Amino acid sequence: MSPIGITLLMATAFAGFGYLAWRKLAIVARLQPEVRWDHPLARLKRVLVDGLLQSRMIRGEPKAGVMHCVIFTGFLILLARKVQLILVGYLPSFVYPGWLGGLFAGAKDFVELAVLAAVAYAFYRRFVQKPARLEANREAILILSLIAAIMVTDLMFDGFRFALFAASDPGIAHERSFAVVGSALASMFAGLPEATLHAGWQLSYWVQMLTVFAFLVLLPMGEHFHIVTALPGLFFAHATPPNRVPSVDLDRVMNAADAEDVTVGVRTARDLSWKDAYDAFTCTECGRCKTSCPTYLTGKPLALKWVNDSLKKHLVEQRDTILAGDAPDAALPALVGPVISEDALWACTTCGYCEAACPIELEHLGKFFKMRQQRVMMEGAFPHELKAVFDAYEAQSNPWGFDAAARGDWAHGLSIPVVTKAEDVQELDWLFYVGSAESFDPRGQKIARAFAQILQHAGVKFGILGAAETSTGESVRRTGNEMLFQTLAKQLVATLNGLSVTRIVTCDPHAFNTLRNEYPEFGGHFEVIHHTQLLQRLLAQGRIKVEPRLERVMLHDPCYLGRHNGEYDAPRAVLAALTRDKPLEFELAREKAMCCGAGGGRMWMDEKIGRRINVTRVEQALPQAPAVIATACPYCSVMMGDGLATAGKATSIATRDLAELVAEAMIRG
Repeated sequence: MSPIGITLLMATAFAGFGYLAWRKLAIVARLQPEVRWDHPLARLKRVLVDGLLQSRMIRGEPKAGVMHCVIFTGFLILLARKVQLILVGYLPSFVYPGWLGGLFAGAKDFVELAVLAAVAYAFYRRFVQKPARLEANREAILILSLIAAIMVTDLMFDGFRFALFAASDPGIAHERSFAVVGSALASMFAGLPEATLHAGWQLSYWVQMLTVFAFLVLLPMGEHFHIVTALPGLFFAHATPPNRVPSVDLDRVMNAADAEDVTVGVRTARDLSWKDAYDAFTCTECGRCKTSCPTYLTGKPLALKWVNDSLKKHLVEQRDTILAGDAPDAALPALVGPVISEDALWACTTCGYCEAACPIELEHLGKFFKMRQQRVMMEGAFPHELKAVFDAYEAQSNPWGFDAAARGDWAHGLSIPVVTKAEDVQELDWLFYVGSAESFDPRGQKIARAFAQILQHAGVKFGILGAAETSTGESVRRTGNEMLFQTLAKQLVATLNGLSVTRIVTCDPHAFNTLRNEYPEFGGHFEVIHHTQLLQRLLAQGRIKVEPRLERVMLHDPCYLGRHNGEYDAPRAVLAALTRDKPLEFELAREKAMCCGAGGGRMWMDEKIGRRINVTRVEQALPQAPAVIATACPYCSVMMGDGLATAGKATSIATRDLAELVAEAMIRG
């Protein structure tokens, strides 16, 4: 071995790694500040559970997850081996001493065999199974080949070393007694000439060390930089609900002395937060974000992987301009258009699947929300269909522009109290927030009436706001019109607080999410539950009883109830009480459920690219031949019903909200 050689190799490799890593991290450091180190204990727990224990990796796709976990664990354990080999460069006979050294030698052999098996499986997946989410990737093949080479050369090194020195060096002999593979190879090499053994020992050592340090230098150059950045990225992942839209300080915007100095949202790379860039450079390009992505599965130009690819390339290309502190923002091109296409920006349904599926919790929605805010509020550039929707919300607080005074007309004949003062609310168990879809859409009105009848039968004291109810503004916020959203939000918060409302139930997961997660920012602090959660309680308490007469019912999970708020069990508990057989499940269900296509304001925009999302979702149900597709969201109900009609299945498969199914099966009297 050569102390000079290993010293020069290390110095060159670490210098190369440092230089290449800083070329990217300098960009990250230059972008917008954002606090990502609050609640440090919770963040460290996430690093432990999702990072070191690889829980999200394994849960999302078990076989591939175990494969990655084996390689990751091998990487961590074999770091100690590389330290040993570096020391061997200075002291050729160095071994870790005592019984711990022996156990390490044995464990190392086992780990290297496991890593080789995992690499073989990775090659099998890429070249034989070819899952759609994996795109052709020469870097991945190179890295897997380097990992295999490191494992093989290390085992060969042990074989030659044991054959040469075990007989004369007690430390190496002790290590050989534990290293099963290395010992077996030493036995195979025992008959070779000593000169050959020396040559093999030197060659296997230097090939391995050159490969290890070449691997190190390659890391910052491509997607495998995540080996370095993933664990810190998990620590810095968002602590707030991932679907929360970044707020805009409208007072600052409106009171700015110079309109040219006002910035809203994200226009150029310099407007991104440092975490946005960090995520782009950390993306593993595993493609898990595509498995249930409604835009990817229907042929639209959007997947989180592609967004990160585009941002990463753009940030590197614009590095000098970003780092030049005196360069005007105009020197940078806009992101929307050259980097993120308009079609990609507006295709997103904000379902959140990509973030939920990402094993290292990279973020997507925040930067897309901010890009939409910039396009709408600063550029006035948005899909033409939204103009009428914005105008309708502004004039009548609903997307259709129906007379706001008619908001409670759906309840005619049901004798539902309309609260007008705080004393009315004090008599109630719950305020029923109906929402626009169930107030004005005929399909939604059926859901509202069914739910109201259930509550009346169960003896639940509830009331509605009637004409005083206004929109939560959820759709306009997710389409970038933050000014209109805050106007609507403050109006509704004032109404609810003025009536001393504390408990709200709603059938709309979008209203549920907004009232629960976003209204506290505007002074609205309420206990909010979804109607399926209340139905589950009433069934469990025996306040309502149903006759289980349905069969072959399949549940579609609403994104804003399930993925964004973690409620999967309540709808299933209600459905289980209604059916004589076991309810059916979509292949893409629960955490992997595919969006119906209505979220993120897509309800009001035409689908012009690829296949229709709701039709694709319906087609996913057809192989199991359901009699009913059950929903728990008025928008899902509309989308699934329209999808069935387009697929020619509206007469053979019904669409019903769980409230309707309960009302129909409820035993009265």
